[in-house]
Amino acid sequence: MKIRLLLLSLGFALTVSSSLRAEDPKPAPGAKAEKPETELEKTMSKMNKAWRPVRKAAKEGKLTPADAALVATVRQGAEEASKLTPALEAEKPAAEQAKFQADYQAQLKKLIATLTKLEAALTANDIPAATKLVGDAGAVIKGGHKEFKKPDENEHH
Repeated sequence: MKIRLLLLSLGFALTVSSSLRAEDPKPAPGAKAEKPETELEKTMSKMNKAWRPVRKAAKEGKLTPADAALVATVRQGAEEASKLTPALEAEKPAAEQAKFQADYQAQLKKLIATLTKLEAALTANDIPAATKLVGDAGAVIKGGHKEFKKPDENEHH
């Protein structure tokens, strides 16, 4: 009787363990769920990759004229983004969409103007002005994300 109980338990354990291994692998903790990226998200991702080292250099007091190239990349990305529409706009009532788009365009123009000044300051080796402008651009970026990015996408900003 004890042997049957042992064999039955062992058989059950093997069945459960093999069915657990047959499941699809679970994503690692903290991994994002896969979803298609919009053109705007791709553009913003490129901008972010160029912006991070500039922001870090400013924070560490290590900005140089060479950082102007990264700022130019961010500025060009902002210009490309101005031709795109945030996904959040489609969720707005039709009556509010035109104002939303106009506000989005105004925010990007403000960012482009700030980045243009930052690029010029870096090129002229005016590091104190450039450091202040990095902060100004960061505030514009943060404000833009708050206003024009879907709330569920704001989790890492």
